[in-house]
Amino acid sequence: TTPILTSPFLSSRWFKFIEGSSRKVAVPLNDRVKQVSGTLIIKEAKVEDSGKYLCVVNNSVGGESVETVLTVTAPLAAGVEPTVQTIDFGRPAQFTCKYEGNPVKTISWMKDGKPVPDHNEPVFRIDSVRKEDKGMYQCVIRNEQESAQASGELKLGGRFDPPVIKESFSDETLNPGPNYYFKCIASGNPTPEISWYLDGKKLVNAE
Repeated sequence: TTPILTSPFLSSRWFKFIEGSSRKVAVPLNDRVKQVSGTLIIKEAKVEDSGKYLCVVNNSVGGESVETVLTVTAPLAAGVEPTVQTIDFGRPAQFTCKYEGNPVKTISWMKDGKPVPDHNEPVFRIDSVRKEDKGMYQCVIRNEQESAQASGELKLGGRFDPPVIKESFSDETLNPGPNYYFKCIASGNPTPEISWYLDGKKLVNAE
């Protein structure tokens, strides 16, 4: 008799890893994404198709798997919301960097053209606005091939009136003995703090 040789039935499935985790889900098949034997076919690839894929093959003897990474590139574009905001002293402010394109490797922020350290998230927050926070804020996104940026402006609200001395005093020459009162009246918002100095040394109330 002649022996008949048969191969164990081979099956294959494709999975995609959830971004930022080791979890994976089966690739949903539809009119655009098809599997022919062990080949995964993606028509008209989109940015959201990017990621790490896993192919798992099995038969009655055992199984094997292999990973691959798909990167669908798209031109970078950025925008900042809001483009202009007016905030009062002590109030919070926030800019959000809206961006498109792929891949985006880094996000950074600048203020008036100078890098702001330790700010690499899409949202830029200021817990309590101060006078020096006024200016232009730029969001910059980059990858190995290109970059894109957008800007938003932070203006100061009506509660930012610089200190103004309303009433002061002139030089005086006195004989020892009598009391003399120096008057200094200032305005501003927030209310300015008044300090006195004698020959460059700051005076305290007890002196």
